[in-house]
Formats: sequence, C-alpha cells, structure tokens
Amino acid sequence: MKKEKVLVFELGSSTLRAILAGRGLNNTFVVKAYKEVAYDGFYEGNFLAPEKLNALFSQIIAEFDCLEEGIKKVYIGVPAEFSSVSVSTVSLNLGSRRRVKQQDIDQLFYTASERAKDKNVEILSVNPLSYLLDEGRASFDPIGDNAISISAQLSIIYANRSFIEMFNKIVSANDFESVEYISEPLAQALYVITPVEREESCLLIDCGDLTTSACFVKGQGLSNLASFSRGGAFITNDLSEAFDLSMSEAERLKKQIVLSLKGKNNDFYELSTDLGKTIKIPLNTANEIVSYRIDEIAQAVAKCIQLFSNVHYNYLPVFLTGAGVSKIKGGRDYLAKCLGRNVKYGVPPLPAKDKPELASIYSLVNFALN
Repeated sequence: MKKEKVLVFELGSSTLRAILAGRGLNNTFVVKAYKEVAYDGFYEGNFLAPEKLNALFSQIIAEFDCLEEGIKKVYIGVPAEFSSVSVSTVSLNLGSRRRVKQQDIDQLFYTASERAKDKNVEILSVNPLSYLLDEGRASFDPIGDNAISISAQLSIIYANRSFIEMFNKIVSANDFESVEYISEPLAQALYVITPVEREESCLLIDCGDLTTSACFVKGQGLSNLASFSRGGAFITNDLSEAFDLSMSEAERLKKQIVLSLKGKNNDFYELSTDLGKTIKIPLNTANEIVSYRIDEIAQAVAKCIQLFSNVHYNYLPVFLTGAGVSKIKGGRDYLAKCLGRNVKYGVPPLPAKDKPELASIYSLVNFALN
C-alpha cells in the first residue's frame, strides 16, 4: 500500500514554496519534491501580479509530476494578511448529569459555525480555546467528563472570499479534484508551540520579507490575529538607500550585521560590491539602521499586545518564526529587548529542519497530513 503524500503550497510575501511529502518515522516527513521560487508576492492584502500565479502553479505541478504521483487534492496555506479571527462562546445544556460525548462537542462547533457565517469570508476552521463545565470547571479536553452543561470558547478563523475564489480557479485550471485551505498562523501555532505551553496565552510573531503577523494562541486556536506590512525586505531597502547600494549588495551587508557589536568610530563592515570591489561600511551606522527597523516592528507588535489583551500579561511566552528578523545575527535578542520580553524561536520539531524560517512550510505539511 502506497503511503499517503500531500501537495502543499505556502504563499510567502515574496517567496512561494511547494512541497510534496508524506509521513516518515517518528513523525518526521519524507520529502518527495520541494521547490522555492521568488515571485511578485503580496503587499497590504493584495497580490502584486495575480495574473502570473496560474503559470507558476502549473510549472511546479508539472515539475513534481503530480499526475504520475496520483495527487488529486492540493493544500494551500492562507497567510495572516488574508485572514481574520473572531471568538464565540456557545453553551449546551445536557439535560442531566452525564458524560460529555464527541457529538456534544460537534453540536457546539456547529452552532458557532452557523452563527459565524458571512458572505464576505469563508470559515477555515473552528477551534477550541477552552471549555467550562457546569459552574466553572475549566477543561481543555472535556470528553468523558461528567457535567450538566458545557460551554466552549471557540476560535473561528476566516479567509477573505476573494482569496478563496482566486485560488479555486487556479486549482480547477490545473485539474485537481479538490482543495483544502489551511490557516498558516494556526498551523504554525499548533506545530511549533507545545500543548502545555498553549494552556496559557502565547504570542506567535511571524516576521517575513514584506509582512509580519502577530497572533495570540491558546488551547487549540487563535484568540486574535493581526498583520502589518513590515519585514526583512524593509531592512534591506534601508541599507540600500543609506549607503547607495544595490539590493543584492544590501542583502549581503545584512548577512554580515551583528547587532550585539558596539564598534568604535573607525570600525567597519567590509563589503564586496557587485563589481568585485571592496568597500567599507561604518559598523555603528549600519547597526543603527537595522535596529531602527526592528524597533519599529517591535512597536507594532507591542501595540497588538495592548489591543488584544484585556489584562496586562506579566508573563507572556513569545515565539518568533520567519526569516525577516531571525536570520539577522542578534535580531531576536534585539527584538526581545525592544518588547521587554523573552523571545524564543518557534521551530519545527524535526531533525536538521529546526529553523524559524522553515516553520510555516513544515507546519502546513503537518496539518495536511493530520
């Protein structure tokens, strides 16, 4: 019997990734095909060249030989920028004291889904943040518990209908039988943060190239989600403008930056230009430029924390994914300093793949296989 494989697409703000993978030993993955391509991407909730997407998908599908592999379904990650979250509390009277059954939980989910329907969005998932039994006993897994009544705080994640309609056409044009859309922030939250850590509220920051998302995570769902157009490409652009560099030169300089260094006035980064010359870039000035932009990202995240929380979180575990800040040496530590909180990397629990920039693609694969 052939092991099941899934075809997953991750839409980054400037990079599209596709993977064809199955489940390996000890919850690892067997990757049959992997592709990462730069594309026009999206900015402020709009794809910059939507007319090119179909050809890009078709090219990858042909390269992966999906027909030969018998792949009839495709999974597409929905970025935070095309998503929204609402929280609904629903209750059910069980009539008499008895054990809570799966059908009771299903009834709560159905009630929340019916209430949440909206013509402008499509529901991606309904997930429990927490349950309360009877007069207030909290539970994260109430099936089998004895109760007279049960209420659930449920997270409902939506995708913009325009996003769904656009990719439905692409999937149909490439002869797949079905498509499933996965919330990328939710997939990451459930994969890189442990169930024990999610019993209390956590914050997941995904900083990419052109966009950053911040979401509160609790239980098996998201309680809040926001995104804003800032990321690693803004840092590259700042360096390019400040030192009159090409974007490729600025990208190479960014890889040299070490934010923990405090140089003297005559300390420099040595940079090879596109023409093969070596130029000197003042160390402190370059570090200040990078620090300024990370500080701006931190301010936006801090505003999200302020808006999302009705109480002040003295202790709020913070996880960082994406390549926008994490690939800058000292970037995470500087972000933590700006936020005044400890920040841990959110990484896939996979040997040799435990990097924050791989969190999104492998989280989507894990979600699809489950």
